[in-house]
Amino acid sequence: MLIGVTTTPEVRAQFDAEVTFRNGGGLEAHGFRLDIVSAQTTDDALAEAFVRELGLLMVDEVRISNRTLVHQPHKGLRVTAAERPPKRASRYVELSHRIRHGMITYPGLPGPEITDHLTREASRAR
Repeated sequence: MLIGVTTTPEVRAQFDAEVTFRNGGGLEAHGFRLDIVSAQTTDDALAEAFVRELGLLMVDEVRISNRTLVHQPHKGLRVTAAERPPKRASRYVELSHRIRHGMITYPGLPGPEITDHLTREASRAR
């Protein structure tokens, strides 16, 4: 359990976790570090964030132990779609333009050459 309050937002929890799954099996983590929003983050909230960060499914139980605070910059959390900030409306910017024979596309590069590849008459033979 965490004791004390930190004033810095750059707090990570370091802990051991033991996970059991509903369909059998388990997982152990030792010295795992995870960004937390507050030094008062509960074990239940830490377990929930741990499961979400690892993308675990069919979790039966998560036991947290040897929990300590680590003061270091956050590495970033995965967030669910509901937790993401709303997307800004995208905007369409039209960048197309007419291509002409010999036009300058980029200084130093040759311009496009627009010619008949196959005339109508020559296509009849094919």
